[in-house]
Amino acid sequence: MALLLEWPTLVLTIFSAVFIGFYFYFTRNFNFWKNLGVPYVKPSPFVGNLKECVLLKETIGNHLKNLYDEHSDKPYVGIFSFDKPSLLVRDPKLLKNILVKDSKFFADHIMSVDVKSDPVFGNSLFVLKGQRWREVRVNMTPIFTSGRMKNMFYLVVLGCKELIELLDKETAKGSPVQVKETMTRYTTDVIASCAFGIQSNTLKNPYSEFRDHLREVFDFTVRKGLTNLLAFFAPSLKSILRLKLLDNSTADYIRKLIWSTVEYREKTGLIRKDILHWINELRTNGKKTVQDATVSAENPRIDSKFQLDDDEFVAQAFQILAGGFETSGTTMSFALYELALHPDIQHRLREEITRVMAKHQGELTYEGMQEMSYLDMVVSETLRKYPVLPFLDRMCGSDYTLPSTSGNGTVLLPKGTGVFIPVFALHYDPQYYPDPDKFDPERFTEENKQNRPNYTYLPFGEGPRICIGMRFGLMQVKVGLSHILSRFEVAPCKDTPLTVVYDRKSFILSMDGEIPLSFKRIPI
Repeated sequence: MALLLEWPTLVLTIFSAVFIGFYFYFTRNFNFWKNLGVPYVKPSPFVGNLKECVLLKETIGNHLKNLYDEHSDKPYVGIFSFDKPSLLVRDPKLLKNILVKDSKFFADHIMSVDVKSDPVFGNSLFVLKGQRWREVRVNMTPIFTSGRMKNMFYLVVLGCKELIELLDKETAKGSPVQVKETMTRYTTDVIASCAFGIQSNTLKNPYSEFRDHLREVFDFTVRKGLTNLLAFFAPSLKSILRLKLLDNSTADYIRKLIWSTVEYREKTGLIRKDILHWINELRTNGKKTVQDATVSAENPRIDSKFQLDDDEFVAQAFQILAGGFETSGTTMSFALYELALHPDIQHRLREEITRVMAKHQGELTYEGMQEMSYLDMVVSETLRKYPVLPFLDRMCGSDYTLPSTSGNGTVLLPKGTGVFIPVFALHYDPQYYPDPDKFDPERFTEENKQNRPNYTYLPFGEGPRICIGMRFGLMQVKVGLSHILSRFEVAPCKDTPLTVVYDRKSFILSMDGEIPLSFKRIPI
C-alpha cells in the first residue's frame, strides 16, 4: 500500500523536474537583449513572443505588425522566436544595409531543412545556404530574363483562353464565381505548362491528381501551420519534432512527374524551351544554358563547369512550380476583390486595357502589356495591401555592428541571430502610405514612388535574395487580369465578404474562406 501511495508522488516529482528543466532551457536566453542594451518585447516561457501565433489567435503578418506599431520610435526591437533571440527591423535605412549594402552578412534564410529526409524541399533555392546558394542563384537567374518571359508569353495567353471559357460557363449558370479557387486553378495550369510543358487541365478538372498534390503544399491545416511557423522561427525545434514541409507522397509524385517528362523529351528528341528545359540544361551542361544569352548585369555569365545534381534539379523545378501558382493566384484574387469593391478603378483599368489591345489589333501582346501603366499601378497596390509573404527573414552570418537605438554608440549583433523584416507592417505604415487601409493605385505613380523612402515596398524582397520568379509571377497576374477585365464586369454578390479576414493557419497572406464575386459578360 505504501508503494502505491508513493507512485503519484514519484510521477509528480519526475514531471515537475522535466517541466522545470524545459522552463530553464527555453528561458535561458531571455536576458540576451537586456544585456546588449537593446529594447525588447517581454517574452513568455516556451513560445517567446509568438504565443498569439502558436494559439492561432493572430496571423504572423498581423502579429509582427502589432510589434512594429508598438515600437514606432525605435529603428529595431529585440524579440524571441520561441527561445531564440531575433531582431525585428523597422528602419528603411537599416533595411537597405541588411538587404543590399551589407547583404553578404545576411545572405541566408533562417529556415533549415534536413536534406536527407526532405531532399525536394531541402535542396530548393529558397533553402540553400552559403556558397552553394550563390552558385545556384547565379546560374538560375538567366532563366527568368525578360527575353525568356516574352518567349513564354503565348503559353500564358493560352491558359487565359481556358480561364475565359470556364468563366463563360459559370456566368451562364448565374452563380457567383469562387475566385480564390478559380484563379489558383488558372495559375496552376499556366505554371504547369510554362515550367513542365504538361497540360494539367486543372481548369477543366479541379480534382485532377496534379491539382490534389499541389493543393497539399499549401494545405493550411493546424499541423501545417505549426510546421511552417517552426520552419521560419525555430528550425532546430522543427527538426527535433521531425516535422516535414512536404509529405512523402507529394514529393514522390513531383519527382516522378519531373523525371518522366525529362525521359520523354530525351527519348523523343523533343526540345521545348520552357523552364524545365533550361534547368535540365544546368543539370547536364551549364555552358549550354547561356549559349544564346546576352552577358549583362541582369544576365551574368555562368560558370560552364556548374552543374546541378539530380536532387537539386528536382528541387529547383519543384520550387518554381510551388512558388508560381498559389502566390499569383492569391494576388489575382485580391486584385479582383478590390476591383469589384471599387468600380471606378475597375472602369479606368478596363479603358486602358481596351485601348492598348485595340492598338495591337485586338490582342494582348507582351509589348502591349508593358504599356499598361495603370495595370501596373493596380497590381502594385494589390501587392502593397496584400503582400503574399508578409515578412522577410535573414540569418546574421557573422558578427555585425548596428547603430544603437539611442543614436549614440553601436550594438554588436552576434553571428547566428535571426532578423525579421515585417513587410506587411511597412506596407501599412501611415508614415509611408497615408490611409493605408484604402485601396489606392495612385500611390504608385512615378511621382509618388519617387517621394517615398526606398525599402518601404518589399512584396518580392530586395537585394541578392529578391524573388527569382518575380517577372513570371507579374506576367501571369497581369495577363490574367487583362483577359478577365476586357470581357467581364466584376462586382460583389450577396455572399462577398465586406471585410478581409486572414487565414491564421497560413504563413502566406490568404483570405480565410472563399471570395465569391459576380461576373457579367461585356457585350462585344
